[in-house]
Amino acid sequence: MTVGATKQRLGLLGGTFNPIHLGHVQAARIVKDRCRLDRVLLIPSFIPPHKEDREVASAEHRFKMVQLAVAEEPDFEASAIEIEALGTSYSIHTLDRIKDSYPEAEVFFILGIDAFMEIATWKDHEKVLDRCSFIVISRPGYSLEQARKVLGGRLEDRITDLSEDENLGAAPSSAGPAILLLEIDALDIASSEIRRRLQDGASISGMVAEHVREYIKEHGLYMTNQEILPTEIKLCVKAAGDKKAEDILVIDLRGISSFTDYFVIMHGNSNKQNQAIFEGLDYALKQKEIRPMSVEGKRHAEWILMDYGSFIVHIFSPTARAYYALEKLWGDGIKHTF
Repeated sequence: MTVGATKQRLGLLGGTFNPIHLGHVQAARIVKDRCRLDRVLLIPSFIPPHKEDREVASAEHRFKMVQLAVAEEPDFEASAIEIEALGTSYSIHTLDRIKDSYPEAEVFFILGIDAFMEIATWKDHEKVLDRCSFIVISRPGYSLEQARKVLGGRLEDRITDLSEDENLGAAPSSAGPAILLLEIDALDIASSEIRRRLQDGASISGMVAEHVREYIKEHGLYMTNQEILPTEIKLCVKAAGDKKAEDILVIDLRGISSFTDYFVIMHGNSNKQNQAIFEGLDYALKQKEIRPMSVEGKRHAEWILMDYGSFIVHIFSPTARAYYALEKLWGDGIKHTF
């Protein structure tokens, strides 16, 4: 940076983006313009610290959707900084990496008031608050004034309400980096509603960018109904359900596995029930002339594996299922729960 040059004002908008929607993009655009940011990085988390694994599409899919969503926004960038780091995504680690990559930038962490109110639960939250400025944006059902009570009101001296004050600079060094409150009028869209509509077969037009909608459709993301699965997989799910198998999960491994296309995973509450589930599946599939290439574990039934080539059925005890954790081991696969 040359002497006298103005520091780049860099906004960081992190999140699960499961999936990214037009509300995310519109909010980022408003914040960029209103807070005079030069660039905004949209950062999908690798493993969000407050999410269950089964709820979230793979990091690869979520990053690609963010890329598609901001492709026509010249001052926006999809950042893989958390995905490339692997592990649970903590803001303190992300900020350290950002500082290494953009040492001369003035960094602004963008988040909703709902998330800011939970900052005391963040890893090393005091350090996070000291590393950069914050832009706290409004969310339906919350008042921005609630930010003044966070951490017992200890941040009050650092807070500026941008509806009342045009000062976008940093707070005095004695108080710490600025916390800017910004009321925005963004689209009221929730990723959970998009997932629900996809599961119900409803339209999501007008909720996500068209390229994102096409990507979701192409890859079958969030469509947990049975219609998009092959007939033999649907038959497995039904037969397992008839024998009261629990937590039935299908993982689509196409494109990431060289030995099979699908896992069908479930568990029974006893080895006796596992044997009954096996017998029910075996009978239902043989009725359709679908026979396994091999079967393992049938005798003790702690873990029965039925290999049909294009799909593999795993019937676990709860203990064995937790121990082998195939759902996490194959976390990049598309998951369908039943």
